[in-house]
Parts: sequence; structure tokens; C-alpha cells
Amino acid sequence: MARLADRVALGLALFGVCVLGLATLALMADISMRRTIGVSITGIVDVTQLAQMFCVALAMPMAFLRESHVGVEFITDPLPPRALAAVKAFAHLVGAGFMAAIAWYSLKQTGIQVGQGDKSQTLGWPVAVYWAPLVAGAALSAAASALLAVRDIAKIGAP
Repeated sequence: MARLADRVALGLALFGVCVLGLATLALMADISMRRTIGVSITGIVDVTQLAQMFCVALAMPMAFLRESHVGVEFITDPLPPRALAAVKAFAHLVGAGFMAAIAWYSLKQTGIQVGQGDKSQTLGWPVAVYWAPLVAGAALSAAASALLAVRDIAKIGAP
């Protein structure tokens, strides 16, 4: 299960990075064209903002699964294995709850903005397109953190 989750998370992160890479190329083309022939790509700001949302939000689940967040472990590392597993399980449960709350409130905010008919600045894309990666990334991060909590809870009971 953990291996499948890691593969999915890696795939999502790579997709987000590719989206940002393509947006960066489009931005570079826009800058070059403005400087040389005086033509700009319409909506480049909307595109790069969306690409940033995809990249950051879709990389979050992998950061949770691989426990890549900054941590202060010099206090917990000396603990016995079961106590360390309990502390980590608690931390993962708190992380899962926090990310689930972010997903929930992001979804609620999406609904409010969709209800108001909010759209992107230049291209007029529905604002839900910008919120979707955040909602998905937060929900998947909550699931990833919960999976790690289950793993650590199993370690508490292991002989």
C-alpha cells in the first residue's frame, strides 16, 4: 500500500513540476517576444499562477509520505522505538487533521467563489480551476499523513 501511495504521489509531483516547467517556457517566450517583436502572450499571468498552484499542491502529498518536512528530531530520536512510534503517530494524526481541515475549508471557499462567479484576471477561467489542485493536494496529504499514522500505530503494538 505504501509503495503504491508513493508511486501515485511521485507521479502527481512530477506532473506538477512538468506543468510549471511548461508555464516557465511560455513565460520565457512571452518575455522574449515582448523584448524583440513587441508582442505578448495574453493571459500568461493566469497560466503561471495556475501552474504554481499545480506544482506546489501536487507535490505536498509526496512531501508528507516521504516525511520531507523540516523537523526537530534531537528530542525524539533518543526515545525507545515504541515511544518514538507513538510520538510520530500522534504527529501524523495532527498533520492529517490539519490537512483535512485545509482541504475542507478550501473546498468551502471554492464553493463561495464559484457561487459569486469569480474568474481569473485575464483569461476569465473559472476560479475553481485554481482551487482544485489545492483541494486535491490537501486531501491527498491528509490521506498520506493518515497512512503514516497507521504505520506508526502498528509499530507501537509490534514486539
